[in-house]
Order: sequence, then C-alpha cells, then structure tokens
Amino acid sequence: MKKLILSIGILAVAICANAQGMRMMGGLQNSPLMLLQRADVQEDLALTDDQKDKLAPYSDQNMMRDKFMQAFQSSGMSFEDMRTEEGRKKMEPIMTKMMSDLTKEIEAILTPTQSARVKEISIQFYGSKVIMSNKDIQKALTITEEQLTKFAALQKAQGDATRGLMEKMRNQELTMDEFREKQKKNDEVMSVEIDKVLTAAQKAKFAEMGGKKFVRKDDQF
Repeated sequence: MKKLILSIGILAVAICANAQGMRMMGGLQNSPLMLLQRADVQEDLALTDDQKDKLAPYSDQNMMRDKFMQAFQSSGMSFEDMRTEEGRKKMEPIMTKMMSDLTKEIEAILTPTQSARVKEISIQFYGSKVIMSNKDIQKALTITEEQLTKFAALQKAQGDATRGLMEKMRNQELTMDEFREKQKKNDEVMSVEIDKVLTAAQKAKFAEMGGKKFVRKDDQF
C-alpha cells in the first residue's frame, strides 16, 4: 500500500517545504497513524477484525486527500498564499488541529496498550526523524534549546532542498518517482545529521523508547 502522504499530492509537499511545514506535515509523514496500514504492524498489535474494519477508512487515499483539501479551503487561502512565509504560518494551526483530530479518532479505536506499542514501532521504523516533530519525545529526551536551534537549522536546510526539487518537478525536470527517490536520500542525510546533535545518553534513551524489536516483514511502503 502506498504511503498515505503521497495521496495528498503536491499541495502537501508545498507546505512541507519550509520549517513550519516540516513540523506540520512531519507529524503525518512520520506518524504512527501511517503504520496502521501495514499488515505486519497489525499483526504485532494483534488487531481484531472489528478494529481493522474501523481503521480501513483511514487508508482510503481519497478520504485523506479530501480531509486535507477541506482543511486548506477552510483557511481561506490560495495556493499562491502558501508560497509566502505568512501564509504558511497561518496554515500551521489548521494542520496541527487536523493531525490532532485524526490521532484522537484512531486512538479511540485502539486499546491503550496498542496505542503505546504503535508509538514504539514508529520510533524503530522512522528513526530519529520523529524527534523533530514530537514534543513528547523531545521532553522525554530532555532536548535543550541549543539542540532545538540546531534542529530548526536542519529543517530549514531540508525545506530549501525540497523547494528546489519541487521547482524541478514543476518544470518537468523530475518525475514524481524521481522526486520521491531524491527526497528519500535527503531524509537519510537528515537522520545522520540529527544523530550528530544528540548526546550518547539521548541516543540510548531513544533506542530504549522503541521497546521490543519490531520485525518488519516486507517493504510495504
């Protein structure tokens, strides 16, 4: 199954291509919610058939695209507005609320134990990138203001790189598949740079927060 984030399309990528957008959509891109689409995660969580049925709509690409578009349209902004820093800042609380609402809806379907476990799996699955957008993890790791400043610089650098790739895609110099491949490489570089900011103790704590080893059975997305 394709990543849910890909179904949202270029509009979501446009919002992501800045520090605020990275925080907004990073919550979706690196979210435990994404993992619930995977059969191996469902098996690890021992989801019931009833739970799978209730979660199924959240993997519907059209539904999620519509949710995003509704959130965007409710902001009263245009695509051109999203090219400006001011427009992206206005969109941030709307996207934050969208993610919060989605999280609450899905957590209501899971048991507390399952909710905790899927968060552990997300740490193993996504690695240190989740630290950038998860304030609870930042608090647990006692991330300092100096480290947050360094993270912000990394977010800006990645945002600049994403905007450059988007421009090439708009100019048809890159296909969507090529865009995703380059973004994947950028994400790998980002993970390496984040690790450089963390202390040895923080890295050990973060690994501990991942819980028991998750066995990834295939590359579903």
